[in-house]
Amino acid sequence: MLVAIKTPEQVTQEREAEQQRRRENERAVQRQNRVVDHLAAHVRSCWEIAKHDRSRLNRRLLDCLRRRKGEYSPEKLEAIKNQGGSDIFMMITGSKCRTAKSWLSDLYAPVGDRPFTLEPSPVPDLPPDIMQKLVTEAVAAAQEYGLDENAMRQMLAKHRDRLLSELKQDGEDRAEKMAEEIEDMLLDAGWREAFDEFLDDLVTYPAAIMKGFEFRRAKTLKWMQSNDGSFYPAPGHKITAKVRRVSPFRIYPSPTAGADIEGHWLIEHHSFLRSDLAAMRSAPGYNSEGIAMVLAQYGDGGLREWIWNETERAQLEGRSMVHNYEEIDALELSGSLRGQTLLDWGMDPKEISDPNDEYTVSVMVIGSHVIRAVVNPDPAGKSDYYKASWQQLPGSFWGEALPEILADCQDTCNAAGRGLINNMGFASGPMVWVEQDRLEPGQNVTEMHPWKVFRSNSSPAGNAGQGIGFFQPDSNADELMNIYERFNRYADDITGLPSYAHGSDQGAGAAKTASGLSMLMNASSKGIKMLIRCIDIYVIERIVGKAYNHKMLHSERNDIKGDLRPKARGSESLVHKEQAQLRQQELLQITSNPIDMQILGLEGRREMLGEVLKTGSLPVDRLIPTAEELRDRMHADAQKQIQAEKQKQIDAQNKAQVPDDQQIQATA
Repeated sequence: MLVAIKTPEQVTQEREAEQQRRRENERAVQRQNRVVDHLAAHVRSCWEIAKHDRSRLNRRLLDCLRRRKGEYSPEKLEAIKNQGGSDIFMMITGSKCRTAKSWLSDLYAPVGDRPFTLEPSPVPDLPPDIMQKLVTEAVAAAQEYGLDENAMRQMLAKHRDRLLSELKQDGEDRAEKMAEEIEDMLLDAGWREAFDEFLDDLVTYPAAIMKGFEFRRAKTLKWMQSNDGSFYPAPGHKITAKVRRVSPFRIYPSPTAGADIEGHWLIEHHSFLRSDLAAMRSAPGYNSEGIAMVLAQYGDGGLREWIWNETERAQLEGRSMVHNYEEIDALELSGSLRGQTLLDWGMDPKEISDPNDEYTVSVMVIGSHVIRAVVNPDPAGKSDYYKASWQQLPGSFWGEALPEILADCQDTCNAAGRGLINNMGFASGPMVWVEQDRLEPGQNVTEMHPWKVFRSNSSPAGNAGQGIGFFQPDSNADELMNIYERFNRYADDITGLPSYAHGSDQGAGAAKTASGLSMLMNASSKGIKMLIRCIDIYVIERIVGKAYNHKMLHSERNDIKGDLRPKARGSESLVHKEQAQLRQQELLQITSNPIDMQILGLEGRREMLGEVLKTGSLPVDRLIPTAEELRDRMHADAQKQIQAEKQKQIDAQNKAQVPDDQQIQATA
């Protein structure tokens, strides 16, 4: 056994090194605590500013929700009850909101296709290294075969065009593969459910917001096969990306925020369950120690950041406002901070390369604990929030909601409806007047039935006439119905959502025929084009771009990577689907002739047939071969033809070498 003996100098050096490491760790902890304290204070300061700037907006949001649900505000309902009569609410706003959502859902869920595409960047010329290699090979070939300069230039141009075409085709193939990867990522992230809720908000509130991507730890379950052939469960965990809708009641933008989120801070008010916080542990960017402290402090009693309108909002949404001790509220700030500010707060200089640059950060605070504080890892520095409005207002974060546009028509139709119901009640039968002093005591004049006898006395004043009389109130139903129908039609005009768009048979003129109705539907879609364009630019393309950057950074597949640009296809779906399908089928029949087939080729015909089958919800992948399989078939057929031609030539040569009977007789 060997024993290490250290000199006094070595022992002293080790002690000093240990003390130095301890001092560095303490300084790191102090620096981290200073950063956390400054970030938490900054979030709280922004929260107070945004919360006090929001009182008028909360009233707008609640009013929009009431109008869609068909409920009066408490003040309006009290005034109606004081006046007496009907409190009917004509559900024009709710009908228009449902129609708008159905229309948008149909546009963004095309049959057999995705709502976006990826386009390769144009290739203006060959890369310098490939061009230099091509020139070198052309010069070598010219010297070898003795070609002149013109022939060499023609050969160089021919090969250059061929390579450009191959690069373009390669870019398109990579774009299609990347689009499939992004589509799978979005589906796994809950895109369909989140986008459906987003459309609900879009047709109801002044703004609809989505967020993505968030990375959480999720439980997984795989069934493994043992050696004896039986299966057993193998639970585990993995980090998954999530996309979700953000409630407009829970988003607090900066008072100076404009129509675009980029460049401004905003705060989201979260309500987490303990299981949600547990799923954040070990996820990228989250502080596991801070989450553990939050669960230890608030896990049993919960934590609420109360807002004044929460009670009424919960009632409208059908939720109970009994204090839920399972929920823990958090505040998440997303925005840009100056690099020097982050350095002054003690952030690691390795993460801040330029003190004068703006850095997008995300900070999540629960109570006094910061559970997330990261610099945006996106190379483009784009926000994780995406917003659209039914009618965008320049320079304003909040647009104009569909229920707000319909407010005047809705209120007028409500007034006409209440008046109609009240008038129908008055005019439904005769009304009675009675001279009370002429009736015999004990009679109940409010109880009416056929053959009833009213006993009356003579008038004390000696007046002639009856002591009881009947009269019929006038009915104003026609006038009130005309008012209601006029403003109901006016609602069609100001929203661009005509009644025949959701199945009403009240259309006139051209709407009475199938072709005329199709023309009117296409014309009415022009009013919604601005909304489609807003969703395409500010939501679809941005979230697809975020997914594209993630795949470029973290995907292990190199065959999908390339210089690509996302493009939403919502505006392309504005053409009526039935008409588009008929046009595709007609084009397929028109080009079914030998001349067009020579121009299109089998590959072009395959693309056309694939688009037609997609609109019919048919399994294109199983019915049509891929482009590679088709090229292999064409190559195999070409090889067979070449072999057949060679065999014919061989047979002809053999036949020419064998003498016939006449030649044999002549020789004999």
